[in-house]
Amino acid sequence: MRAMRRAGAWAVAAMLAAAAPAAAIDQDTIDRSVKAGVAAVRQGQEGTGGWRGYQDVGMTSLAALTLLECDVPADDKQVQMAAEFVRKGAVTEKQTYSLALAILFLDRLNEPADQALIESMAVRLMGGQTRAGGWTYDCPEPSAREKERLTKHLQQRNELVGRREPPKPIEGRRDVKDLPAEVQAEIVDMARRAAPPAVPGDNSNTQFATLALWTARRRGMPTEAALAAVEQRFRTSQHADGGWAYEYRGPGERGRGDSVATMTAAGLMCIAVADATANAAADKEKPVRDVAGDKNLRAGLAVLGHVIGHPIAKQRELGLPGAIPQIGGQSYYFLWSLERVCVALDLKTIGGKDWHQWGAEILVANQQADGNWKGSYVPADTCFALLFLRRANLAQDLTTSLKGKISDGGEATLKGSGVGGDALKGVSMKALDGKDAKAPPSGGGKGLDDKTERGKLAKEVVQATGAKQDKLIEQYRDAKGVTYTEALAGAIPHLSGEAKLKARDALAERLARMKADTLTNYLKDEEAEIRRAAALACALKESKAHVPQLIEMLRETDPVVERAVLAALKDLTGQNFGPPANATAEQRDKAVAAWKEWWARQQK
Repeated sequence: MRAMRRAGAWAVAAMLAAAAPAAAIDQDTIDRSVKAGVAAVRQGQEGTGGWRGYQDVGMTSLAALTLLECDVPADDKQVQMAAEFVRKGAVTEKQTYSLALAILFLDRLNEPADQALIESMAVRLMGGQTRAGGWTYDCPEPSAREKERLTKHLQQRNELVGRREPPKPIEGRRDVKDLPAEVQAEIVDMARRAAPPAVPGDNSNTQFATLALWTARRRGMPTEAALAAVEQRFRTSQHADGGWAYEYRGPGERGRGDSVATMTAAGLMCIAVADATANAAADKEKPVRDVAGDKNLRAGLAVLGHVIGHPIAKQRELGLPGAIPQIGGQSYYFLWSLERVCVALDLKTIGGKDWHQWGAEILVANQQADGNWKGSYVPADTCFALLFLRRANLAQDLTTSLKGKISDGGEATLKGSGVGGDALKGVSMKALDGKDAKAPPSGGGKGLDDKTERGKLAKEVVQATGAKQDKLIEQYRDAKGVTYTEALAGAIPHLSGEAKLKARDALAERLARMKADTLTNYLKDEEAEIRRAAALACALKESKAHVPQLIEMLRETDPVVERAVLAALKDLTGQNFGPPANATAEQRDKAVAAWKEWWARQQK
């Protein structure tokens, strides 16, 4: 799961090469697709019990959670192997995606002995919330005392194996005083030693943390204050078009990025959690919140209703040129995000469109021969697709709380949407941002959409030739503003030969001027070209502080990035511990271990 950033521009109309129209998809076809997908997920488990991917504890939790949602029993050997892998990792885990997904998985597994781990990980999530109510990639580590407690807990857990009775229901609302003394102490200690990060965080990490804290709240964790801060974040940062971007933009602030489909779904999920939390906290003397009248919720839903399409049969009925798109990129992440919102709000249609039939047709048509789906987040894409097809409900109590509170208003004319401004004036819309069939398969890039400033700039470079093209590349290298960074990254996949080399060099030189924390974030960027340039920028800046992060990046599966990371490490350290070209996962692990061992010696 890379940064899951910026799911592209919006409109379905601009959607790639398309297959021939097909008839409405039936449940038997969906079931066969799910069966093949489950088999593919099973194939991805390693001997450790985990699945390898972005943040291994998170990927393993997502894979095992998917199996459970696809009716694989909790006592299945592979699910139990995954649970052991996650439990061991949970003792020290500090990455936001992994913490959140581990909470969701262990909660769904519903073994009473996992309560201590869920509580501890929720404390870390609350400690990682930024001042803007969001999350970055990392949360604080647990204290040494907490690690020792959890390790002992796991060692003693064998006595509890086999007990699968559900946890005893919590009577009334628990408060921090009702939690075990060790958890209370960790909450206090976390507040003392981990000041809220000043950076705003991103909306992708934030939506995962929010869903996990809603789940932890049900188990008695005092998450209301954190969820209230999430609500403030999203209500004050919704764009005039009704959507949200990847990066936070508060009132009166200039932020980075346009509204995108996936992050709009994320914003809607977080607003839905806020409404449900407020209703749960309201006593009999106070009126519950009017979810149906929530203008932020309705504005975002109106946008998503325009983003998705009709199923093929309906398209034919309407006289539209029905076609199923060939997708990739972040499309699977978007579909799962859409599914979670619609299931949470109990919506059968959105914008008057059958969202599940529409998405199911697309997923069945794009499933690989081996049962997988492949986009930007392999192997998570297969999980996203299966969760969509199964209408997985990861927060059933959220749906129960909101059921019947809001209905689909049908297709709306998008004007002000009640949020402010001319909501969709000049906004292009595309829900599924699969890679253009004419674009290279690697290197990312946002395409050459000329409806955005970065798209216009990227297109200008690609269409220029000779001296004019060289001059533009130099200008973008030196100009101020993140738009020029994204324009270079967007243009590179569409260039070739000497022009591509010059643009890559310019991007690396540009990033070398960035501050250390900015460069840290670019090393995690979703786009391969930006990660590549950021790695080389570390070498240009002689920034040895980034060596540990570069070592971890040696597990990169994109060869363009992998080569740049290794080159940067060799330049910064004068060492070369691999991995070799076309390395196996085992070779990558050995190389990372060797690099870490050497680096630790240098620090001593």
